[in-house]
Amino acid sequence: MIFISPKTVDLKFARLIAGFAVAVVIPCSSCKRPPASNKPPIVSERVDGDKEALARVEQDRGEPTGRSALVKVPDQLKHYANRHRFLAVQAADFNASDEAALLDFVDVVKSIENHELVEMKTFGDDYILYGVGQNVSGKQFEHYDAASHDGVPLADNEQTIKQNVQQASDDLKQNNAMLAGIEAELRRTTRRARTRRAELSKQLAKSRAAIAAARLRSKLLSNYYSDAKRRKLLLAEFQLLSGFAQDVDRQTYDLNNVDERRRLKIKLLSFIRPEARDALLEIARAYKQKFERPLPISSLVRPVQYQRELAATNPNAVRVATPPHSTGSAFDIYYGNMTAAEQQYLMTFIANLKDEGRVEALREERDNIHVYVFRSGRRPDEKLVARAIAEAAPRRAVKTKSASHKKHSARAHR
Repeated sequence: MIFISPKTVDLKFARLIAGFAVAVVIPCSSCKRPPASNKPPIVSERVDGDKEALARVEQDRGEPTGRSALVKVPDQLKHYANRHRFLAVQAADFNASDEAALLDFVDVVKSIENHELVEMKTFGDDYILYGVGQNVSGKQFEHYDAASHDGVPLADNEQTIKQNVQQASDDLKQNNAMLAGIEAELRRTTRRARTRRAELSKQLAKSRAAIAAARLRSKLLSNYYSDAKRRKLLLAEFQLLSGFAQDVDRQTYDLNNVDERRRLKIKLLSFIRPEARDALLEIARAYKQKFERPLPISSLVRPVQYQRELAATNPNAVRVATPPHSTGSAFDIYYGNMTAAEQQYLMTFIANLKDEGRVEALREERDNIHVYVFRSGRRPDEKLVARAIAEAAPRRAVKTKSASHKKHSARAHR
């Protein structure tokens, strides 16, 4: 099972470029510390060596750590003058691989079985998985529909398919009934009761948004389940997951159990591409030799669907259509417990790797260093990078024009 510390803080090239216009926040994913109530799963029967490794990571250094530590960030780990270049470099490298990004957990399983991804054990000789899968849910496994950015629940039989369709229909009816109740109360509430009317107005807006989402979801499920080929796909993907879950490190995961689904998802999030693993181990080995502590890794592979779930609660989670983590070539290092000296050494080491043309990297503000490892061991051709930036520009212009039009329109109706 993957350990998650209570102190710790988820398409192809064209789709990545299409998402550039939305990347107005720091264009990189990062691991966010959950609220204290979000308790991680407990790992049983950890050996003493594992406990010692965790203690070394979380040990009180007696001096400022994380973002409180005074450090000088190397230029190699800062944003470029053109902030879109950071993603463009990774996009160009991904495009040259002629592979598809991982959209959902089924894609991750397929890549594992094709030996394209390798597993990182929770406790390595020089590293520890520290927060990987922290925010993953135990909801049903789904097929990710890239067009709607929504998921369609997988099913093990025709009866379950019918139940899912009926559930979506019932949810829509329930939302409509709730909306009617709010509207009725709003009509009965006098204008003098301003506070209550304001609360009801907010509820009304949320209810209407929920209905719109429920309608889209109901339509999506109907489209998938009424189409013979799509229905067959959902059944096949469930069987693939079920087969994989029967023998994972001599463990069996029950796909009908919420807790075990979450455990399996955390397991799947502990994989990475071989070349990225090698770079990770190289960095971890150097850090461990210098400071006698395992390197805390907060994120490895994250399919697009999980990444979008993270974006709903994490302001730093990348919002492009294909985040770098969905390629399997990226990982995050958590520096929240590190002193200035630890961070400085780590950043210098990674900066040297970037100078050698082996990685793209960024020190994020939310206690993580993002590292993307080039698959060929060298930076992508500059022409591909320039093309990536150029193809993103028209979409940015369209979005800016649209936002400006809405702004002027709003002023005109004041």
